[in-house]
Amino acid sequence: MSATLIDNVRSAFTAEVTSKIAVLLGEPQPNIQKAIHGAIPLVLIDIIHKSHYPERVAPIDGLARSAATSDFFGEIHELNTASGSLMAGSLLLNKGTEFARGLLGTRLDPVVSEISRYATISIPSASFVVGIVSFAALDSIGRHLNNYSADAGGLPLWIRTHTDSTRSSIPAGLNVKEALGIDEYHWERKEHRMAPRSRSRSSALIAVLIVIIVGVAILLLYQRYHNPSNDIVTPATDTVHVTTPPTADSTTTPAR
Repeated sequence: MSATLIDNVRSAFTAEVTSKIAVLLGEPQPNIQKAIHGAIPLVLIDIIHKSHYPERVAPIDGLARSAATSDFFGEIHELNTASGSLMAGSLLLNKGTEFARGLLGTRLDPVVSEISRYATISIPSASFVVGIVSFAALDSIGRHLNNYSADAGGLPLWIRTHTDSTRSSIPAGLNVKEALGIDEYHWERKEHRMAPRSRSRSSALIAVLIVIIVGVAILLLYQRYHNPSNDIVTPATDTVHVTTPPTADSTTTPAR
C-alpha cells in the first residue's frame, strides 16, 4: 500500500478508468477527472473529521470491512463502454450509492451538489463519482484493517495520521466545509488554542527587550554624566612664596 491514504484511493482511478467513467456518464474526461480529484479529499476529510468523535467513527469500521470484501477493484475494472452498461441496477452504482449514503448520511446530497458545481458535471454524474470514491476510500481503510489485523479502537488514531496529506490535497475552489456541514476543522481548533500561547510568549519577549533597551540607555546616560574624564579639572598652580629677609636696624646701640 502507498504511504498515505489519499494516495491509496487515487491509485484506483487510473487514466483508463477515468476515461471509461467519462464515456459512461457522457461527460468530458477533464471534468470527470476534476470531479474525482475533488471528491477524494472531500470524502476523506469527512472520515478524518468523524475520527474525532467515537460515536461517528464507529460505523466506519463496519463499512470499511464490508467494502474490502466487495471486490471494488474487480467491479471498477469490469466497467465497459457498451450502451446501457451503466444503469440504475448496475452493481457498482448500487454499491457506490450504498457506501456513500452509509458514510455521508444526510450530507450526501450537499456533497453531490458541491462536486457537480465544482467539476461542472450533472447531478447524476456527480452522484456516481461520489459513490465510487466513497467505495474506494472505505475499501482502502478496510484493507488496512484486514492486512494489519487492526481493531476498531486503533482506527481513529490511524485515520488522523493522514490529516496533513489530505488537507494539503484539497483543491482551491472546493467548498469542503459547507458540503460537509463543518464549522471548524479540528486542526484549526488546535491552532487557535496554541495561538494565545504564542502571543503570550511574544509579548513576554517584547517586554524583556524593552527592559533591556531601557536599562542600557540608563547606563549609557549615567556613564556620560558621571564619568570623571568628562569633568572639567582646573589644574593646580604652584605658589611661589618669597621670604623677605629682615632688614638691619640702622641705629646701632654701642657697646658699653
